[in-house]
Amino acid sequence: MTETGRKRIYAIVFGLILTGVTLAGLELLASFEAPSWPARALRSTPPVNVQSSDFTGLADKPWIFEPYNSWGMRDKERSVAKPPGGGFRTVFIGDSYLEFQLTRLTLPREVERRFIEAGQPNAEMINLGISATGPRSYYYRMRDVAFALSPDALAVFFFSGNDFVFDGQGYGQGLLPDLVSEAPGGSIMGNVMPNANWVLVNRLRLSEMLRTNKPLPQEFDTLAKIARLPPGERTPALARHVRRYYYPDLSEQQIVTIFGRDGDAFWQAYASGKADDESLQGWLLNLMTKAEVEKSPYFEATTPEQAARLVKDGDIQATLSWLTAMDGAARERGVPLVLFIVPPGTVDPDYIEYWKRWPRFYAFNVIADYRQDRLLEALAKTSIRYVDLRKDFEGVRGAYRRSDAHWTDKGVEIAANRVFQELRRLERR
Repeated sequence: MTETGRKRIYAIVFGLILTGVTLAGLELLASFEAPSWPARALRSTPPVNVQSSDFTGLADKPWIFEPYNSWGMRDKERSVAKPPGGGFRTVFIGDSYLEFQLTRLTLPREVERRFIEAGQPNAEMINLGISATGPRSYYYRMRDVAFALSPDALAVFFFSGNDFVFDGQGYGQGLLPDLVSEAPGGSIMGNVMPNANWVLVNRLRLSEMLRTNKPLPQEFDTLAKIARLPPGERTPALARHVRRYYYPDLSEQQIVTIFGRDGDAFWQAYASGKADDESLQGWLLNLMTKAEVEKSPYFEATTPEQAARLVKDGDIQATLSWLTAMDGAARERGVPLVLFIVPPGTVDPDYIEYWKRWPRFYAFNVIADYRQDRLLEALAKTSIRYVDLRKDFEGVRGAYRRSDAHWTDKGVEIAANRVFQELRRLERR
């Protein structure tokens, strides 16, 4: 071998060693910032505990300030290992329908209470619900965390409103995994350097929650104060806020026209003076305004036929691929899985009545309904055990929040009854 060849080999080896040492050093440094497992594998945001001093507008909702557990979940403390003599242990996986802070009750807690009342004091319903996540995250959350908890069953919740993925984003699609990802198990760095992956996702705001919500300081409190203004002042104040932070090219009068339809109808959900008043959120104002000013067929769908032209077969199959992958992984480990399909707010007559004034914003519900029908048709051809919760909610008033389409406490109770029935069947087997 020539001298030049030897130098080239030495350079390559030295470069590899230097790269390895550098990456190991970065991972070590990141370990001082990232939380320990499993919190590191669950969510990329810092502690989610809300301080009363930060949100004075929520003083009438004390449950908001209940601390999350050390895993960053809205749940009591849990152990990784199943306690000796433990009862039926189910891991719940989903999005804000399991975590949502603005609702007093949580579904896992209510199902656990039902098990205890039925004579199963050691039953555990572990909450791994994380807002603004979807099927891809559910799969890796189940594979990398849930199975390590030795569950007796898995309960996965799919929301037809926003859990669909697009063609090309299905399980196994794509040549390479992401370099960095909110779902660490689905990225190169998350598998090799999990602490560094967490720090990058956290610092660069790469989670879906942080990417899709504009970070406005104290906006929650600001909007709460606007909702408490005298009736004649609320809508103009809201218009000033929306124009300043979201749509500076629109006039305040244009924005007033959107939110002032039918007089004070918009404020029905926020200013009734009741303890269960809903909380106004910036993302909703943004999307409502966008639906009115942006030309898009997605804001014009009023019938299933129109929705059908916007939904691709590939989207349904890509979404189904993640659900199939979850079911397959559970079967391989001998853990029964139940998939619960959560319908959009179109099942609640009160929700429909509220949004009829804003048909362009409501269009996403029409599309969600159509997608849900298509997914249920596809699921019927598989061996996946699934439950269509639409049958439990159809025609029930007051089960959905009008603002953000999450369940009210009444809705959580309805879902808990059905989920308990399904899991009790598994437990008895």
